[in-house]
Amino acid sequence: MRDGGRRARIMAAVTGQDATAGAGELVQGLCRFAVDEMALSGCAVVLMSGAESASMLAGAGRHARTVTGLQLELGEGPCLDAHARGIPVLLPDLAAENANRWPAFAAAALAVGVHAEFSLPLLVGPGGIGTLDLCRDRPGMLSAEYLADALVAADIARDAVLYHQYAPGGPGLAELLAAGPDRIVIHQATGMIAAQLDETIASALARLRAAAFASGRSMYDVAQDVVERRVRFDE
Repeated sequence: MRDGGRRARIMAAVTGQDATAGAGELVQGLCRFAVDEMALSGCAVVLMSGAESASMLAGAGRHARTVTGLQLELGEGPCLDAHARGIPVLLPDLAAENANRWPAFAAAALAVGVHAEFSLPLLVGPGGIGTLDLCRDRPGMLSAEYLADALVAADIARDAVLYHQYAPGGPGLAELLAAGPDRIVIHQATGMIAAQLDETIASALARLRAAAFASGRSMYDVAQDVVERRVRFDE
């Protein structure tokens, strides 16, 4: 299944008939979707700007809060590594040798019954805003289908957080997130421009459109530069 179709399927499963769901409800629904559909014992969306500034935005499953809390309290674990390095950290067996990078976390997680942990970064340009954390009570790698779903769910979670941060009161969240990456990037950039200039979303969108026209580039290309911090409108 292509990512566009996968995204639409996950969005439909999470929002159901409620097109007015807010960012918090949608992220919570994503966690519940992951637990139910991927046979997990926990799923959490963790926001962070570093190990010293992190919190769980949403979670589902009996182990979500426990495993997130262990990583943040101990200052080590897959979610911190995934955020710092910007790549997925997949641990199908916390008792295996490759989990020794986090001896305190691995031992504590096993003690509460968690045997596998998968952390996916929520990437924004060259940096990130947190992770989507998945865990379960038995060892074993996620199937290719489950991993593909998890990666798309992480993208949706990231977009929902950015939408909530930059543009409250904008288009319907379900409509926006189901629309595909081009529109999402444009919306993210519009919100960032509005914050940079302390202007309305409508004015920021007009500025983005004008910049694209003046440069002879597409709005998406200019928006991508804004989101990835290559271009600012207040300089």
